[in-house]
Amino acid sequence: METKRDTDQPIFRKTPPHPERRRFLVAACSLAPALALADSLPPLEQSGSEAASVALPTEARVDRALRQFGMGFHCAQSVLEAYAADFGIDPMVARRMANALAGGSGIGGECGAVASGYLVLGLRHGSTTPAYGDVGKEAELFGRISRFVSEFKKRHGAITCRELLGVDVFTKEGREEGLRKDLFMTRCPNYIRDAIMIVDSLG
Repeated sequence: METKRDTDQPIFRKTPPHPERRRFLVAACSLAPALALADSLPPLEQSGSEAASVALPTEARVDRALRQFGMGFHCAQSVLEAYAADFGIDPMVARRMANALAGGSGIGGECGAVASGYLVLGLRHGSTTPAYGDVGKEAELFGRISRFVSEFKKRHGAITCRELLGVDVFTKEGREEGLRKDLFMTRCPNYIRDAIMIVDSLG
């Protein structure tokens, strides 16, 4: 499913990306060197089991995630890493975790920005007791996830990477079509932005 909205208009392109950089975005090859980001992130605070009080304003978080995406990281990595410091998670750990969610995890699953949104909501509101040990807390978490999905669908019409982009990025043909139509640079930043804005609106 493809929706019109304003997602067909570029919001994040100052200069045309180099062809090699475009291929890097979707080929799931090597990550950018870790040191490329090290100096730009604030030091992490140790937080134990509670979230560290280093939460960024939503727009600053969006800017950070879009900067990561612009460096060549996947939507999922860009979103989760933008929240890493809130929970005392090493950015490299967040990056590796979220890599498994990129492009619908290669099986047609949720957009990486959406899937990382689930993880952030879990980190904020998830239970630490055995299954069904805290039914009320789990109900609260899944209620937030339901509202997150509903709002994302309202804005974009779907939540799976394949439906949002109209191509399967894990096939050669899908990647080539996505690059030819510039889908990754004109649509994905919108999904990153909205995923973060919706998550933060849910508290």
